[in-house]
Amino acid sequence: MPSRFFSTIRILLCTLLLLPLSAWAGTVVRVNTSLGEFQIELYDAAAPRTVTNFLSYVNSGAYNGTLVHRLVPGFVIQGGWLTFNESGQRLSEILTGPTIQNEFSASNLRGTIAMAKVGGDPNSATSQWFINLVDNTELNTSNGGFTVFGRVMGTGMQVVDAIAALRPVSVVAGLAPFPLVNYSGGQLLNSHLVRVNMAKVGSTDGNPAVFEGSTATLRTMINAGGLGLIHGEFSLVSDTPNIVIKLVSLFYLDQAVTGMATFDGSTGRLTIPELRINGVVAYRNVRFLLTDRQQLLFTLQGTD
Repeated sequence: MPSRFFSTIRILLCTLLLLPLSAWAGTVVRVNTSLGEFQIELYDAAAPRTVTNFLSYVNSGAYNGTLVHRLVPGFVIQGGWLTFNESGQRLSEILTGPTIQNEFSASNLRGTIAMAKVGGDPNSATSQWFINLVDNTELNTSNGGFTVFGRVMGTGMQVVDAIAALRPVSVVAGLAPFPLVNYSGGQLLNSHLVRVNMAKVGSTDGNPAVFEGSTATLRTMINAGGLGLIHGEFSLVSDTPNIVIKLVSLFYLDQAVTGMATFDGSTGRLTIPELRINGVVAYRNVRFLLTDRQQLLFTLQGTD
């Protein structure tokens, strides 16, 4: 019953607050660039220190407005270091935290993201990241191995390849060539640069449907038929007279997982086979109906 469902959520709220952030694995970060958007799935378990460090910059907003400041065709694109002030024609370094311990474990293959560091010092990474454009396996043994901490998801490499297809231009003495858009010389404009914003958007932790009481958030993986495989995040917007949730963000998944929810676009029915609360399957066959297509509101119909 809907009332029992909501009552259980409220009772478990305090317990859920005790869950550590590390309980979520496979954090997903959305990367918005001047040439399009892609998602990165982080290797939370394989490179925990590096992921924590990277997310500290993401969550603080430090990466927002930074540039892809290096392009080596057939090798890497690199960012996470510089911002640009157009009126002052000035590049500035972002504020960086302490260096981190190297924790190389995964190969530098095409589509992976790794940390840049100072030559001859394996433990010198701070904020700068790079994406491998090809299989750069030589980086696995260079300078203690370059720590891969994630990968570009789905068709996201199309955006990365579009950046890599730009003409690299030396705009500042002593720096590697920048990838620039429609630049023919003279004053540098923001529109010439590949600017980046990043935000954490979810997780692919392997649990198809989880309710997090501390934020009143439902996260579920959905087979939406012709719409594709989706990870959706819903917020609780009402509990009376009915439980209503709102789809607030989504990203596309690479592959289906066992037990994922289904969405029927023709009827608007969202069915979640198993809903986990506090790590335990609390409800089965949780059924929602899309009752407001414009606002993406779903109303609970029932549960076993």
